[in-house]
Amino acid sequence: MLLPSPELKQLSGRFAICLSGKTSPANCDIRYRQMYWLMVFDGQGELRGACRLGDELGKVMKQGFDVPNAFVEIVEAAIDQPTSLEQLQRNYLSARGSDASYEALKEKLEQLQGVGKMRVARFLVDAKAKTEDPLRSYARGLQVEADACSRQVINYAAFAKLRDGIAEFVATNPQHPAAAELLEPLLQVGLKYSFDVASKCRAYAKRWSSGGTEAGERRADQLLKQADELLAKAREERRGMKPRQYGLLRLQAVCGDAEAVLATLETTKTFGVFRPIHAEWRTEAKAKIATGARK
Repeated sequence: MLLPSPELKQLSGRFAICLSGKTSPANCDIRYRQMYWLMVFDGQGELRGACRLGDELGKVMKQGFDVPNAFVEIVEAAIDQPTSLEQLQRNYLSARGSDASYEALKEKLEQLQGVGKMRVARFLVDAKAKTEDPLRSYARGLQVEADACSRQVINYAAFAKLRDGIAEFVATNPQHPAAAELLEPLLQVGLKYSFDVASKCRAYAKRWSSGGTEAGERRADQLLKQADELLAKAREERRGMKPRQYGLLRLQAVCGDAEAVLATLETTKTFGVFRPIHAEWRTEAKAKIATGARK
């Protein structure tokens, strides 16, 4: 919910900011919370991005603005930049997806505090046929989507969609250089809240190498190597954590420790955003234990 101030009500009439939290404008709406988060939702009300504005708000408030007016100042400053996001998207098409036009798009997103990343991600994918390298544009869309997911509050569906998108891209286009570049966001973002990352990566690798191509086998080997490195760091971090410390449960899940996950879930309060993730961990942990018992 937004602070009920005249300034924000006026801003909502110009920039599609949702004051009630019950409506979703045609494009997207921005909802501001007192915790200094800027949240962006799509037309169906699904969260598409969030960024922390506390530091920036603090700077503006030191100039004499209160919180609502400081927020208005930040949003207006970004929107009033000489070149709009829409113009930069048109430039991207005119330049046939050049590196320079893509970098300009990313720079604009930084000016907008990350607001609009999911919109740009979809644009890059939809625009692929109009670029010199359609696969590169498609991969850029996945990279921007991964960056948006890494910065938003936890969204189960968004992480699942990202994983599926990257896995399909690599399976279909293992020879493209972008396929190798997408392995890191797959591991670091797409699989961040997954149970038993090792087994999931083995499944991806098996699929990618099943085509019998050298490129597919190479991507599979790269993924397994990077997964081993990620899991080694996760196990090391886990060893240094105390019981009930924040983040321990996620590391137990990432490492695929079924017994530990189930035991920790018994004493963990599940909040709304974690319910579907915890439900998946519980189901997969029980299935892993049952599989082991049958062997």
